[in-house]
Amino acid sequence: GNGIIKSDNDIKFSDQNVVLARLGVRIFLNKDLNHFNYLGRGPMENYADRKRGSDVGNYSSTVMEQMTGYEKPMECGNHEDVRWANVTDANGNGIGVRQSGDAHLQVSALPYSDEQMRPVDYKIDLPKPDATVLCVSHETLGVGSYGCGPRPLPQFIVHSKDATFSYEIDLLNK
Repeated sequence: GNGIIKSDNDIKFSDQNVVLARLGVRIFLNKDLNHFNYLGRGPMENYADRKRGSDVGNYSSTVMEQMTGYEKPMECGNHEDVRWANVTDANGNGIGVRQSGDAHLQVSALPYSDEQMRPVDYKIDLPKPDATVLCVSHETLGVGSYGCGPRPLPQFIVHSKDATFSYEIDLLNK
């Protein structure tokens, strides 16, 4: 009756030992929803094993500004301990997500999907954005320094273990 959608996710895996990059939901939105603000850790990207250096606060940027400046495009822009996040157009219309209960969320909003970034060697070769990709996650793989050093510590590796998590979606109309 109030327009809020409660999303209860109950995830079951047949193989509980697969390492996952993310356990959550990915939503493709209209590219005009290109403003992002949230209450969580920021303003720079942060992950479970690299969040202590990021303060909890209210942050705002464009979706394009959420792209971390890596020369090789890759998954980026995650924010830990998010209480709520909004993705809106220039007029303030869009959607909001917020935690349901005590468990904080992990949220990112990017102009590209992982599939669009994977084959691209240099950020200059990325196509024009055709969507805003909102990820609402229960867990996200830690960063570690696997590219040039050790993998994430065991407590920051996400395995395909059965899980439940909830969040709420609200339509924002100005």
